[in-house]
Amino acid sequence: MIGRTRPPIGSTGHFPFERRSIDRWPFDPSRWPFYYGWVVLAVGSIGVLASVPGQTAGVSVFTDSLTETVGLSRLQLSVAYLIGTGSSGLLLSRGGRAIDRYGSRRVAIAAVIGLATTLVGLSLVGPMPAVVGLAVMSLGFGCLRFTGQGLLTLTSRTMISQWFGRRRGLVSSASNAVMSFAFASSPALLLALIEIDGFRTAWRLIAVTLVVVVGTVVVVFFRDTPESSGLIIDGGIIEQTSDDDQPRLIGTDGDGTRADAVADPRFWAVTIPVIALSSTSTALTFHILDYGNELGIDNDRIVRIFLPIAFVAVPVTLIGGWLIDTISPLLVAAFMSMAQIVMYIAVSLLDRPVAVVVAVAAWGMSQGCFAPLTSAAIPRLFGRRHLGEIAGLQVSATVLGSAAGPALFAMIQSLTGSYRPALWLSLLLPVAGLVSVATARRSAAPDATSSERAS
Repeated sequence: MIGRTRPPIGSTGHFPFERRSIDRWPFDPSRWPFYYGWVVLAVGSIGVLASVPGQTAGVSVFTDSLTETVGLSRLQLSVAYLIGTGSSGLLLSRGGRAIDRYGSRRVAIAAVIGLATTLVGLSLVGPMPAVVGLAVMSLGFGCLRFTGQGLLTLTSRTMISQWFGRRRGLVSSASNAVMSFAFASSPALLLALIEIDGFRTAWRLIAVTLVVVVGTVVVVFFRDTPESSGLIIDGGIIEQTSDDDQPRLIGTDGDGTRADAVADPRFWAVTIPVIALSSTSTALTFHILDYGNELGIDNDRIVRIFLPIAFVAVPVTLIGGWLIDTISPLLVAAFMSMAQIVMYIAVSLLDRPVAVVVAVAAWGMSQGCFAPLTSAAIPRLFGRRHLGEIAGLQVSATVLGSAAGPALFAMIQSLTGSYRPALWLSLLLPVAGLVSVATARRSAAPDATSSERAS
């Protein structure tokens, strides 16, 4: 468990000695007139925004074009999306390990190139036999989700978390609040781009923009950690010594490893609610029109629910980020689980006006807790040395949840003729989250930030 002393790991081991030379190129962040972490916050947010083509919101507007072009039915394309998303989730923990080994900057470059290459490859698809089309689209979606939703998002958020300690939760949540509105507007922008000259040209233009614009931002402005740039987390310059050219370790020898996290109830207490929301929210979004038909609600009315949810989620995200810097992340996780229990019950009664108000409020509160628990809770609990690997495990579990949710809802609907039993079954996960919080609080250990590991 956390707190035991580990010997330093050499360059042949997993985890990083800081590579000072590369993080001083093409300029030295320690010479900036203000703390470079604020630049990292801005460019890291750009990195998250650039992942939109690999997010569900970015993929959804291309599905009609793909079904027409490839010749797959919507169900077959959904199965390919399930396979691709699930496969990417299984690989993401390795992506987190790569961040710890090579740094966010190098991995982000690889993610940008991989995402752009995938978009160009998908823009070349044409009519195929069903089996071939299913295999090709599964591979394409897998690469799209792994590089975009997974790796580029993970590297950008991990980098931001490495640069802030005392205000990590608030800073990360502010970034995520801005991204919420950007993500909400992206489908309309992408649809307008498709209407110019079709989906092929749209994907190719996005690929060029990724390489030229985002790639330049990553190469020039991304930095792995404050230590590698001659700085102290939250501000200050490392004093020059005779060993200045020697690599430095980030964090402390007492920071938790991936194995520590897996064995620690606190990791599951902050992760289970995130998995639950990812699974159920994705499923509801994926099937929202069909669920509206079941309830007798027309398409225009049912999709209007998402905008007020965003308006609730943004202030809750900011408040949650502030709280996670000041109170135990377990309390935020417990609140998220309770909000989800209310949300699932209210959504199952969405044809009643009062339930709509309750569902919007509870869904927004749940969504608002998502960013603090995925961006700030892990370094708060387990420190920074193995942050990429532990955060990668959490993101991997979240992506797997988002892959399984729509399929589970579709299967239950086909068996029962209704989505409501799927919502009732989904209650088990946030209940398990509350149990995990209670278990973790009984065996509570000090947070990794309780002393010098506020860094």
